Amino acid sequence: MQYLKKIKPWQWGVITFLSIALLYFAIPPDNPLFNTEYSTVIRDEQGDLLHAYINKEEQWHFPPSEGIIPEKLKKAVISYEDEAFYSHPGIDPSAIARALYNNLKEGEITSGASTLTMQLARMRNPKSRSYFHKLLEVIDALKIELHYSKEEILNLYLNHAPYGGNVIGYQTAAYKFFGKKPQQLTWGEAATLAVLPNAPGLIYPGEPSKLLEVKRNSLLKKLLDRGTIEELTYQLASIEPVPDQFITFAKDAPHLSRFLKMKYPDQKELNTTISKKIQRISNQIAEKHHTVLAPYSIHNLSILIADTKTGAIKAYVGSPDFFDAQHNGQVDGVQAARSSGSILKPFLYALSMDEGLILPQSLIRDLPTYFDGFAPSNANKTFQGVATAKEALVSSLNIPAVRLLNTYGIFQFYTFLKMAGVSTLFRSADDYGLPLILGGAEVNMWDMVTLYRALANEGVVQNNSLLKEESSQQGKQVMSAGASFLTLEMMKELVRPGSEYYWRRFSNQQQFAWKTGTSFGHKDAWAIGVNPQYTIAVWVGNFNGETNKNLSGASSAGPILFDLLQALPVKPGKKWFIKNEMDFTPKKICSLSGFAATKACTEVDTVDAPYFMKPLRTCDYHETRYFSTDGKYQTCSHCWDKLGAVEKSVTLYAPDIAYYLRENGQYIEAIPRHFPDCPRYKSEQSIEIIYPNLDAKLFLPRDYDGEIQEVICKVGNTQAVEKVYWYLNESFLGSTEENHKMAIHFKPGKNYLKVVAENGSEDSRTVFAQVKE
Repeated sequence: MQYLKKIKPWQWGVITFLSIALLYFAIPPDNPLFNTEYSTVIRDEQGDLLHAYINKEEQWHFPPSEGIIPEKLKKAVISYEDEAFYSHPGIDPSAIARALYNNLKEGEITSGASTLTMQLARMRNPKSRSYFHKLLEVIDALKIELHYSKEEILNLYLNHAPYGGNVIGYQTAAYKFFGKKPQQLTWGEAATLAVLPNAPGLIYPGEPSKLLEVKRNSLLKKLLDRGTIEELTYQLASIEPVPDQFITFAKDAPHLSRFLKMKYPDQKELNTTISKKIQRISNQIAEKHHTVLAPYSIHNLSILIADTKTGAIKAYVGSPDFFDAQHNGQVDGVQAARSSGSILKPFLYALSMDEGLILPQSLIRDLPTYFDGFAPSNANKTFQGVATAKEALVSSLNIPAVRLLNTYGIFQFYTFLKMAGVSTLFRSADDYGLPLILGGAEVNMWDMVTLYRALANEGVVQNNSLLKEESSQQGKQVMSAGASFLTLEMMKELVRPGSEYYWRRFSNQQQFAWKTGTSFGHKDAWAIGVNPQYTIAVWVGNFNGETNKNLSGASSAGPILFDLLQALPVKPGKKWFIKNEMDFTPKKICSLSGFAATKACTEVDTVDAPYFMKPLRTCDYHETRYFSTDGKYQTCSHCWDKLGAVEKSVTLYAPDIAYYLRENGQYIEAIPRHFPDCPRYKSEQSIEIIYPNLDAKLFLPRDYDGEIQEVICKVGNTQAVEKVYWYLNESFLGSTEENHKMAIHFKPGKNYLKVVAENGSEDSRTVFAQVKE
């Protein structure tokens, strides 16, 4: 205490001042050093610029880079601005003394003696030039030096230096003046960026600056004199033109960029998985086909390409022209919900295999079908009678798909879609109903790429990714690996458009599983395909929902899909999916029906079935029957003692199937009827009315003169029925032979139609007729 009494007042003042100074310098400066609103920058997978958005201050100011400053730029800046940068503590006393002497001598401020650190201090707190403000800069510079490394200071300076106009930061300047990354700058370009912050007004858009060229060349000479660059480098750099314009930033993926900016508003630098090469290929193909389609009043199309394995998005085209306001070019077709057409069918077939309903070889009925007011039809308006699951999927037959969905279950399929990540379904399963499989649902391209990737990844669905930092989430098993592989094998057989029809003739052609879809009313055309490297989705149509008869998946979207496939870079490696034998089990099936073989099946194939599939239903197209020795009649235990009993396997088609098979030219062997004198004989149900449909409402068309027209009714038969007798409301109409069709005049209201075969078999139904006004 005695010692403290000896301290003089002025000494207390010094101690207080030093304590405050020590405390001031000990407290770190603001972190971050700059409270700046940066531009939003979108980059591709290699770090190249895809898109940039100006900041709120109407400036182009890219977010600071944490990377290493290019060596050329670093040497040029230090040589020009602050040669003693790595040796001084933030200020250069000798330079300050020299500047003070010159300023006093001239009577005005002619030199500032600012180091890079002092310039950084002035950037963060800009003020008018005065000795007092210079003192504040000195103090701030010393504080910055205490808390930041030299590399951090240089990085901060270059990232916030003004480069003329509304360009801030060396990264922005490299793109804005030279159209390249800072790492790609030449010595001449690096020297230009080194001198600009000292005099940013030297950039004149549209007019080269002679003074800028002089300053740059002076710096280059200095670098030459100090041995930093060689004579040849100096000569070449000196003749480079100085920038005379501001380069417009790339806009390779405008829809993607806007989507990301809205999704991540606080993230100023977004590093995507996009490949600029693939993006530009996609843009070019989109523009090319837009030109072809526009004369047909088709103005919009969208493309999405993903890495099949990882889900990383490689190209994202929302529309062919973002700035086409007349045709809603700013609508993002990748995210927009559109009618699915037929593109959900592959998943129904895969799920039905797991359920034990079908295999690719199994027959599905392709007949006039009626479900409580819903009567699906095939695109070609014809009926085959039956088609294998593979034929039905490859030909995109609507009726087999609807019948299969009815068997599989609407709610079960709807639940699968929800579980697999289809985000656009906003109604209940019952509201969608059976049209769900024909385009009655709303889907978007993003979700469809996710789904088709699941087929390629052994039935595991995993989200797509747009940003490099997005972690790959755990996938969900939604289909078996075996069913997924068999579905891809079926889809591979779909006929390709144009010259791609002959793809098998060329060894360098890629295998590709793909599916098309066309919505009701021709408003949407889809084509989606997958191979081990890429999953590609294409949508074509008009964003205003306009109907256009020229739209179809095969002719509108298909050619774009295969143009993309042929143009994309191909990695060496597997060309098709590898079949894992552990995912399959051998299954004996009937060669005709494709269902589990019975003793009655005459030909049996052994095929691969998904290992975990439920039991496949047995074949009902073959039965064992007994015939008389002469083959004229069927017999049973009550009559074969008299006629004989020859066991024979027969093929049985339902009457409606038999009718359409015959219509399509297929020969069906007639089955002899049962022996009529057998005491236990009973006529078999060998005929069936196949049109009009059971309990359907029939609309009666009018002729040009207003008269109600007749309706063609049809009867199918399985046995050797030569003659069928027709009755309407108990009145005999006539008979038909072989091909059983009859034109009938129905009355409005309730009608009773009956047919009787000569062997005693009969069928009838009630027909409700209504005049179509």
